[in-house]
Amino acid sequence: MHFDIGTLLVAVTLATAFCAGARFLLWRMHRNIPGLGRWALAGVSAVMTFVMILAYGKSQLHPFLSLGQGFAVIGLVLSWDGFRRFLGKSSVKPVFLAVLAAVGLAWIVIAQIQYSIAINAISNAFLVALLSLLIARDVLLSADSKSPALRATGCIYAVNAVIFLIRAIAAQDTPTLIDPLNPNGVAAFMLLWLLCSMIAITLGMVLMTAERLQTDLDHQANHDPLTGALNRRSCGLLFEKAVAHSRRHQLPLSVLMIDLDEFKKVNDCLGHDFGDKVLCRFVAIAQQVLREDDIFCRFGGEEFVAVLPNTSTEAALTVANRLRNAFAINSAALETRKVHEPFTITVSIGAAELQQDEYFENLLRRADNALYQAKNNGRNCCELAG
Repeated sequence: MHFDIGTLLVAVTLATAFCAGARFLLWRMHRNIPGLGRWALAGVSAVMTFVMILAYGKSQLHPFLSLGQGFAVIGLVLSWDGFRRFLGKSSVKPVFLAVLAAVGLAWIVIAQIQYSIAINAISNAFLVALLSLLIARDVLLSADSKSPALRATGCIYAVNAVIFLIRAIAAQDTPTLIDPLNPNGVAAFMLLWLLCSMIAITLGMVLMTAERLQTDLDHQANHDPLTGALNRRSCGLLFEKAVAHSRRHQLPLSVLMIDLDEFKKVNDCLGHDFGDKVLCRFVAIAQQVLREDDIFCRFGGEEFVAVLPNTSTEAALTVANRLRNAFAINSAALETRKVHEPFTITVSIGAAELQQDEYFENLLRRADNALYQAKNNGRNCCELAG
């Protein structure tokens, strides 16, 4: 099958411009998501790559080809930085960017002095392969790699790295294989591959953004916006599953009902902003003390609930006291500058163990009664339900 390289190149340029526009709209709509801006800039850089190659085809001036290859590398660096930001990793090191810029500048200068299509294109292919491999590594080895869109995008970059590496090695014996305007099957194949991969990667970016938005919505629906702990709404199903598992395997299960002592006084004396800091501090401490399989939620106001699977009453009391002691914070820890005397903030905890054939609502009620008893006993203590 014969392809007209000029026509194919124009088609690839237009498709790349469309993809760049889609990425720009994606960024404009969701600026709060890290990395989308870098992806949009990478799309613009990809467009400039093909514009420069078109200019080279019309003028046969080698600097246009060098600039096009430079834009291709810049686009990959921007994509790499975008993926790292999107995945919550650190940005690409400025030192790496500075070295790459210096290499690119030297590359263009050398191309002006003594142009060699073989050296120019082979070095570019190696750079593209390296950057594609770095992107594929970060994407496929990330904690979010279970995402189908993310995994597919990483695989495309991995294939791109292999293709450009093979191209660079093969071109050492046959330099004309790398000429983007050479009317041979290799040039047509590369343009078709770049066209398909650009569309697929842009589609992957759209799907990854949609997945991120859904994840954020789920998190907002199931977590307390202030402390980040699970909210009361999301804990009902988790509580029921924990109870069912405990009964099915005949394992103990305990509940801690927790309340911050005299929290109204904290808000009145130190302000609501300080009260919010106290709540966040308590949640952070609780997450350190409790196990990963324990269920912890903000039940309302300054009241929290912890469900402890495979935990007897005695073990639950030990956990409760550990949590209570860990939260024995004073004025210095949270900068209580509005009061002159040490201001200690404490918690009271009621503990109860699930009984045979007991409904979870009744278990919570018994734990709440134990909490009430702890309050009556002077606060800053733990009580077991009868």
